[in-house]
Amino acid sequence: MSQSKSPRRWSAIAPSVLLLAGLLGMVAANSGLRHMFAQAVATIDPLAVLAILPVQFVAILLCTAAQQALNVGIPFRSSLIARLVRDAAHSLLLFPPGLGDVVGARAVVLLGGRGRAAVALRALDILAEVIAELPFMALAAYVLYHWGHWGDHSGMQGAAPGAASSGASPWWGLLAVPPLAYAGWRIWRGSAHHRRFIQTRTGRRLRAEIHLMRRELARQRTGLPLAIILHFFAWSMAGVQVWIAAHMFGLNLSLFAAFAIESAATAARMILFFVPGGLVMQEAGAVLAGAAMGVAAPQALALSLILRLRELAFGLSLLMWPVLEYRARRRGDAVEG
Repeated sequence: MSQSKSPRRWSAIAPSVLLLAGLLGMVAANSGLRHMFAQAVATIDPLAVLAILPVQFVAILLCTAAQQALNVGIPFRSSLIARLVRDAAHSLLLFPPGLGDVVGARAVVLLGGRGRAAVALRALDILAEVIAELPFMALAAYVLYHWGHWGDHSGMQGAAPGAASSGASPWWGLLAVPPLAYAGWRIWRGSAHHRRFIQTRTGRRLRAEIHLMRRELARQRTGLPLAIILHFFAWSMAGVQVWIAAHMFGLNLSLFAAFAIESAATAARMILFFVPGGLVMQEAGAVLAGAAMGVAAPQALALSLILRLRELAFGLSLLMWPVLEYRARRRGDAVEG
């Protein structure tokens, strides 16, 4: 049985592994990008990482409050632990993409959440996060559009040859992905293949989960809007972190520019969610937005790497997951005994 399941597991993550390997291979094969990466690493000040950790913890508290607004059924302290585990898994468990959210839902259940409803609540929390990120995505799109059409490209000094000439056109291609995906989904929904799929076991289970999520959504008339507002302020903390790190680097970066760089980096990671960890994509978004703000490519890349180091620091929270599993098993054994 285990031998038959193993190939299926590998086939599920193989596309993500190959995609990530291809992206990293392209970066490694480009001498200009390697040089830019080396310059970025040399720019990083370890004290900048320590300086932004308290700000990130405030953002996590706001995200926890947003989760509590959805009435997950556990105390704030337990919800904070679940959020820390979810964020750590999202940052460190790259394969398959989306595993962090599964781990987050599992942590809620282990801490006393409402069983299957935790999955629906996790989905609603993701929805609130995405909606809260839309203004920042719009800011990044505006900055890159303005730079691509009217700005100079002197900020791309130190980037790979030909990067400046590409402008912001790839960014607009990324922004076209969600509406195209929605149109494709609408077409598929009206097809015979969709009608056959919903009759399968997987299709019936998916329909049940969607029904559960809709029921939770109808119940969250005040909780969801509050969660969106809290997530908006949590997202804004990331721009503050970039601003703090930049000043510790000696960069005279405005708060608006910091928000633009962070927004572009995060938006690229969210839109291309199928890229494990948003590796390379987040960095590319930061470099493009940095160029639009007049920041040299190595310095903009260093700011993105600072955010990566921040994730690694909070990634230690993932160690709480096996502890939660162990405690839940002990409670189960005690009940059976």
